[in-house]
Amino acid sequence: MLFPILALVGVLGAVPALANPTIKENWETYPVDGTTADDILVQMQQRGPEGYWAYARWYVRWSADCQVRLRINYTMPRHVNPALLDEKLRLSWEKMLKALGKHEEQHGAHGVNAARELVEKDCRDGNAIVDRWAEQDKIYDRETDHGRFEGVVFPHPEAVEGAKVSGGGLTDAARQ
Repeated sequence: MLFPILALVGVLGAVPALANPTIKENWETYPVDGTTADDILVQMQQRGPEGYWAYARWYVRWSADCQVRLRINYTMPRHVNPALLDEKLRLSWEKMLKALGKHEEQHGAHGVNAARELVEKDCRDGNAIVDRWAEQDKIYDRETDHGRFEGVVFPHPEAVEGAKVSGGGLTDAARQ
């Protein structure tokens, strides 16, 4: 008689619990094909999201029973043929791209923190929680100068002054 009960426990234990919050990430790129630093800078400004080189947008939704869903959309530049770049420029591009990705992931982490806090607080004061983490995105960009202080420079620091390097955070549509 004990065996069927243990078998049932084993089967039920194998059923995955629904994760809360549910987190989905989406990475998109836009093409860059310039072969000089100036061409690449112009293309990122023209082709990037809202004129930024990269952007991380997060959306948080929750239901009456506090099922929380988070979606993070990352948009990054992608050089279509980096082999065409001279070695110094290619290395600068790769270094900038790595730093830019890390910076955007931190914006995404703010969305994750908002979603997790919503779950922890049973979705009470949801809009205030989301607003607080959205404010963290703004503070983060101010403190890092949109990633410049973290190495988001291309091809050198002086070339980035005044550029819209990175943006991120909550979108207006992210409220319940």
